[in-house]
Amino acid sequence: MARKTLYLIDGHAQIYRAYYAPFRPLTSPSGEPTRATFVFCQMLLNLLRGRRPDYLAMVMDVSDETVFRVEIDPEYKAHREPPPEDMSPQIERIVQIIEALGIPILRMQGFEADDIMATLCRRHAGRDADVFLVSKDKDLEQLLGDGVRMYDPGKDEVIDAAAMQAAKGYPPAKAIDAQMLIGDSVDNVRGLTGVGPKKAAELLAKYGDVAGIIAHADELSPKLRENVQEFARRAEQVRLLVTLKDDVPIEFALDKADVARLRGEAALPLFVELGFHRLTEQLKAQFGGAVAAADAPARADGKPAAVEAASGNKADRTERPARVAAAVSEGVDDEAAGTLFARELTAAPSEADERVTSGAYQLVDSEAALRELSKQLHGMRGFAFDTETTSLTPADAELCGISISWEAGKATYVAVRGVGRTVDEAIVRDVLGPIFADERIAKCGQNLKYDIGVLMTAGIEVRGVRFDTMIASFVLDSSRRSHGIDALALDLLGIRKIATSELIGRGKDQLRFDQLDTRRVCAYACEDADVAWRLKELFEPQIASRGMEKLFYELEMPLVEVLATMEHHGVALDTDLLARISNEMAQRLEQLTEQIHAAAGCAFNIDSTKQLAEVLFDRLNLPVQKRTKTGRSTDAAVLGDLASLTTHPVPKLVLEYRELTKLKGTYVDTLPEMVSPRTGRVHCSFHQTGAVTGRLSSSDPNLQNIPIRTEAGAQIRRAFVPRARRAEDEAAERASAPRARGAAAAKRDAADAEWAIMSADYSQIELRVLAHFCGDENLCRAFREDRDIHAFVASQIFSVPIEKVGKEQRGRAKTVNFGIIYGQTAFGLARQTGMSQGEARQFIEAYFRQYPGIQAFLDRCIEQARKHGFVETMLGRRRRIDDIHSRNQGARQAAERLAVNTVVQGTAADIIKRAMINIHRRIRDEGRPLRMLIQVHDELVFELPKPALAEEARMVREEMSGAIPLSVPVKVDVAAGKNWLDGEEIA
Repeated sequence: MARKTLYLIDGHAQIYRAYYAPFRPLTSPSGEPTRATFVFCQMLLNLLRGRRPDYLAMVMDVSDETVFRVEIDPEYKAHREPPPEDMSPQIERIVQIIEALGIPILRMQGFEADDIMATLCRRHAGRDADVFLVSKDKDLEQLLGDGVRMYDPGKDEVIDAAAMQAAKGYPPAKAIDAQMLIGDSVDNVRGLTGVGPKKAAELLAKYGDVAGIIAHADELSPKLRENVQEFARRAEQVRLLVTLKDDVPIEFALDKADVARLRGEAALPLFVELGFHRLTEQLKAQFGGAVAAADAPARADGKPAAVEAASGNKADRTERPARVAAAVSEGVDDEAAGTLFARELTAAPSEADERVTSGAYQLVDSEAALRELSKQLHGMRGFAFDTETTSLTPADAELCGISISWEAGKATYVAVRGVGRTVDEAIVRDVLGPIFADERIAKCGQNLKYDIGVLMTAGIEVRGVRFDTMIASFVLDSSRRSHGIDALALDLLGIRKIATSELIGRGKDQLRFDQLDTRRVCAYACEDADVAWRLKELFEPQIASRGMEKLFYELEMPLVEVLATMEHHGVALDTDLLARISNEMAQRLEQLTEQIHAAAGCAFNIDSTKQLAEVLFDRLNLPVQKRTKTGRSTDAAVLGDLASLTTHPVPKLVLEYRELTKLKGTYVDTLPEMVSPRTGRVHCSFHQTGAVTGRLSSSDPNLQNIPIRTEAGAQIRRAFVPRARRAEDEAAERASAPRARGAAAAKRDAADAEWAIMSADYSQIELRVLAHFCGDENLCRAFREDRDIHAFVASQIFSVPIEKVGKEQRGRAKTVNFGIIYGQTAFGLARQTGMSQGEARQFIEAYFRQYPGIQAFLDRCIEQARKHGFVETMLGRRRRIDDIHSRNQGARQAAERLAVNTVVQGTAADIIKRAMINIHRRIRDEGRPLRMLIQVHDELVFELPKPALAEEARMVREEMSGAIPLSVPVKVDVAAGKNWLDGEEIA
């Protein structure tokens, strides 16, 4: 008679695997992240159905630092990162579901899950049951043998001793020795340097075990012999770390894990709450009548209906089951399809596979049809629109068509370029231009900044921009997996859109939209406008019900036009200067390479982190500062520590080498290639959905990452120069004739010389926001009296007159002032200032005693996050703080820092956005001569005629300082000069 089977699920390992499975992120109807929960539950149901275990239990680690291995080596697992923000609540959900089902969860303080599994294998394997370890963790391979197998649910594969030996080259009896040699970077267990799995198998095959390898070290190569001799001194410690204990004193009765005892009906309410409609059906199929009976009263009293109604949209209620199925099946990659994780997820077609392009879309390809469309649009209150073009850069894009929708399921496409009949762009501009410029007709769309930029390039002004669905998605839930239209359509509307690649292809055979049949483009383009309209109807009531109207309609939406205009202007570059800087950097890099090789005593690839680590730590014997999963770290922080801790020149030289290499490759050599051939300017992209705090980000190029505090980084700013001619004027001239030289060029240069770059920078805006929120009288007084805030704080902390505050004292105060917003710790302060941790701790304690209002404010932010699960900026921007209740101390403290930082940094971001909107409106409405070009953190950059500097500086300072009134003065520093770097202050 066959023995029964006991399946032990390696809990944390399988949850991590579920979290990182190749599926699209999912959320419950209430917005709770559920991807890991969904995938884990799918795995569990597949396991029950496919493997039919007799007994089932889940084994988990205890989240504390009492594991006995830490006593053997304090560095054991010392560098493990906390789990991602949205994982901890899903772990808790999974535990809740497992407990509801009645599956025993086994864990014990002081031991790891692997030790408990080893203990249960010793107790039950080959006697009461055959044990299957539901895991692919190599740490468990030492347990394989008679009655013990591993089971990989991802591949639906059983691994026994023979399969392991065939794959690894050694039997389970040698797994401990193999792991000693290989080490474990995840657990911070250092093995034999230079030995991986393949080499370990070779050594064990030749010498039998670790002791044999050590005994025959003289037969090895000189380098390996040296490493073995070093390893021999700590081999027994490593053996203790990797050997699993099989005598954990844990209570476990096999009958408590009997699958016949499971309570499927108890998990049903949780599945319904989480929106797991497909899994609910599987649960019923698995557990039969008990679950069906439990479901009946719920339907009678309307609970499922209440859950479905949570989305607040009729289409959402009817299409949610299809949407969940589609969202998951879309996320499965080719490799994962058909595995135990994915089988059920891809089994059936869903409603979401049906596209909404069934005959309600119209093609406009004649002037008569265009004028008929114009008559309809003139009477509209609003519409959604989208553009098709030849380029992803609006400044270089040619308009191929415009799609317009004002009712769900209906849309029209105006073909401007393409294969087939089209309408001349000039006619489109004349007929539709007045409609797009009419502020009374509300415009909406997805990522409208791009479309506005495209139409500006085509000579069409867009006014009345009211609703951007991408930004609405971000404002409502900044943690959503994607704010792109394809993802939003699939996740929120259950619509699987036509993929762009279906039209234009991929790779070298990819076509442009002007090379496609306009009838084919029509369906694709109309779908974009149609979906945008539907999303607007979905998001509008959500924004109203959450009290986000002021933030969305008065801040984020007006900013769209501002950023589109800035991108359209672009910024001029002195490419000759960049070429000279590039040559200078290349020469300096050659010098640095020679100096580094000479100081190291050997030539090596400085760009190879592996080779650099070998030189620093093996050849030069510098102390290892940090380890990662891939080995000894050589990141900038480590090099900085080595440079300050040692007198060896290599770390400092490598830091300079890396900085110059990055600047040269990312900016100096790349910026000239980004200059538009059409306008002669660089047109950066600014993003409103790039940072969850609400800060803007930029790309192509990323101007925010140009370092200003280093000489090399500052030089790059010198290449940003003013230009008198507008981008569109430059483009028109270049299009009509070759770029003029000689006298005409001299005339242009003379005009440019009469223009200047002006920068306006908030002074310590985040500290001023902090003072406003906390209301601490000491801090507020410093700002009201326009004191040097860092010297002021230092004088109070150190009890010395402000005029006698030393440079070091001021530096410490400055570090804490700025660091407090980011959760400055004693360790961080000590590292940045060079003081001891004890001194740093005392300094921080003194700081909070001197400024008690700050501590009270920090506590309020954390309490709001704990109470509501989110925090808000002054204008109501919300950010969900997922780990605020985490049992993991590191994750919870990170969440607390996040709560404070979001309120302060987010409010500062809102302030500069409001200032940008106000400045833009004054430029536009008053015909002012300056152009806003760049926004970097707390700084705005303009170009303008030199005679206008005094007046425009006054206006900019006025709008920036008064954008959102604070209880303390807001100071703005303004400077102007011939480039972005060399500016003189304007009082």
